[in-house]
This record gives sequence, structure tokens and C-alpha cells, in this order.
Amino acid sequence: MKKVLLASLLIVGLPVSALQAADADNGEALYKEVELERTIRGEHYTDANCDTCHQPAFYQREERKVTSYAKLESFVEGCNTNLDVGWFPEDVSDVAAYLNREYYKFAQ
Repeated sequence: MKKVLLASLLIVGLPVSALQAADADNGEALYKEVELERTIRGEHYTDANCDTCHQPAFYQREERKVTSYAKLESFVEGCNTNLDVGWFPEDVSDVAAYLNREYYKFAQ
């Protein structure tokens, strides 16, 4: 039965990962793998762009204006727009998620 379903997915054009994601354990593993890739991307973008203006102490200061995750994403988008960084929306999300994980620790 699984082979028939797999063959059907391939004919329809759905990736095999769609079949694997139907299993809770595989879905969780896939989620963690994607989350890790996004963290690495977010860290890379931060190192390449944010660090030119902001030192790590900038994110840890007491009087910071960022007080929620939504504001964090908004500020990252502001840098993206004002400095013409050229990030796509998912890149902005990756950077905000990385900064949140490393410095801010807001609930999402």
C-alpha cells in the first residue's frame, strides 16, 4: 500500500517528503532540520549585514526599543528597507528568529 501511495505521489508531482511528513516523528525531524537551516541562514545574514552597524552589546542593552517579537521583526525589516539590504521576507524572518534565539528570548 505504501509503495502505491509513493508511486501516486511521484506521478502527481508531490515530493516524497510529503509522505514522510505524514509520520509524526518524521514531521518533527523535518521541522527541526528546516529550523536549523533557517538559524544558520539567519546567523549568516546577521554576520554579513547587521554586524557592520551593531555590536552584540546593542542587542543586550537595558534601554532597547525592541520589546516584543513583532517589534523585532519590524526593526529588522526597517534595516532591510532603509539600508537597501535586499532581503526577501523569509530572510527578514530568519534574521529576526536568529536574533531572538541569541539575544531577546521573546515568545513567538
